[in-house]
Amino acid sequence: MKLFANKTQRNANLLRCAALGMTLLFLGAVIFMTDPVQLIVDWQISLSPNSLLYKLWLFPPLEVYIKVHMFNYTNVDAFIAGRDAKMKIEEVGPYVYQEVLSNHNVTLNEANNTITYTPRREYVFVRERSVGDPKLDRIRAPNIPYMGISTQAASLSMFAALGLSALTKRLNAQPMLEVSVHDYMWGYEDHLVHLASKFVPSYIDFASFGLMEKLFREGNESNVFNMHLPERKDSHGVNLPDSPRAYSLHSINDERGFMRWDYDEATNGTQCNRIWGSHDATLFPRDMNEKDTFYIYRRTFCRRLPMKFNRTLTFKGQDAFEYTMDPNVFDSDLDNVNSSCFCKNNHCLKRGLGSVAPCYYNMPLAITYPHFMHADPSLLEPFDGLNPDESRLASALMLQPQLGVPLHAHVRLQANLVVGNIKFNSLMEPFENMVLPLLWVDLTIDNLPVSLQMLVHGIKYIFPLLQGIITLCLILAGFYQLSAAFMLCFWSPPGGVPHKLEQGEKRASILNGLTLNASFQKSPHDSMQHEAQKLLPLDASHTLSEV
Repeated sequence: MKLFANKTQRNANLLRCAALGMTLLFLGAVIFMTDPVQLIVDWQISLSPNSLLYKLWLFPPLEVYIKVHMFNYTNVDAFIAGRDAKMKIEEVGPYVYQEVLSNHNVTLNEANNTITYTPRREYVFVRERSVGDPKLDRIRAPNIPYMGISTQAASLSMFAALGLSALTKRLNAQPMLEVSVHDYMWGYEDHLVHLASKFVPSYIDFASFGLMEKLFREGNESNVFNMHLPERKDSHGVNLPDSPRAYSLHSINDERGFMRWDYDEATNGTQCNRIWGSHDATLFPRDMNEKDTFYIYRRTFCRRLPMKFNRTLTFKGQDAFEYTMDPNVFDSDLDNVNSSCFCKNNHCLKRGLGSVAPCYYNMPLAITYPHFMHADPSLLEPFDGLNPDESRLASALMLQPQLGVPLHAHVRLQANLVVGNIKFNSLMEPFENMVLPLLWVDLTIDNLPVSLQMLVHGIKYIFPLLQGIITLCLILAGFYQLSAAFMLCFWSPPGGVPHKLEQGEKRASILNGLTLNASFQKSPHDSMQHEAQKLLPLDASHTLSEV
């Protein structure tokens, strides 16, 4: 019975080790082949309801700041009187505002794999990052509505131009204002604007004018964005052909291009006037490579801005791709299909000037790099105080290439007023055919919040490392258990051996008992002789016995 029990126990141990070893190997192989960490990451950043990315996207935790640098014109009276040949400009700032973004009215469209939403942006003044209080600091700067209307009057008939000139004099409008920084940015009362809003409300639908208000806040809560979700894949995990890139825009207010820039729906437009395919600067492409170029869209730019790969680097422990904008990004050329749409009436602006007039009531506004960097040198000639230093004014965006997370950003742009030909307005004649800088902004992401840094680091390094360690441990443990089963199968002692050894031990115990009893029956002389034999060498003991 004991022999049978020993065999049963050995077989049970063998089967248990073999089963456990195969299970561990199977689990290790499944983890290695399916990569569950990647599956979980793909699910959590799919922008589906209840996913991590969806919750972050609704109220992005990124700290985005807009640093505003104003231009203060210090010798206006002397320039208008002709005593000074150049306008003297003093840069004042920065005045810093935090941009707080939230997305609302979200609808998932499964039919075309898109999501519809309305972004809402609020701007909060950050005193500790600013040089002063914008409500107290005052500057002299161009009166944008007055100068804009005076420029547009050149294209009107003589009678209309004379009537407009008489109206501006009656309202005592002046080409240059002395105003607080806050009012210039977010809205100041202008008699001409107020009057226009009464007579042509379909064209001028505002009673006050603020440059930052128009560039950043206008249209807030009314623009409806439609964005592509991550690419659909086949059963093998390969992107379906012709899938739009993840998180790229499909349309805004049901328009896939800038109608103001002559977008043609039938031909899908050109790089000059498309909206579709760009990114709204909140979500960026994933799995990028060094050949990638992507486009950023903000209404502020009135166009898409191409971001091109510049270099690979490490930023605060994270792998990063740095993207920059070409020096000629604002150029327009009638012979270039990708920039000719920016030339109106066969007229293109000077090199480095990008018109944004169609997006702002046809006011003659243009964007450039700060201080006319990379622009036509003639734009600098009328001014003292501008210094296009590329080391201070260049733009760059750093992304984590696998996840598309923005790590650091400086997008620097300048708003300008383009003054053209002037008719019947003596106050405006000193500024004729000048491009007046108004302000420049620096859209900044300094650092990721600590929570996002930990998440990115975990997704990129920690979670894959833990998965690798677990996989290796499972495989090694599986091999160990199979090896134990193999040993039990081939090197375990036969089942009868323990029984025979036990019987041998019993016989040895009996013999020892008999010998002990016999020793007590011998004489003391025999006992002493026996003890001597044990102490002496073998040959000597035989001799002693014979004696």
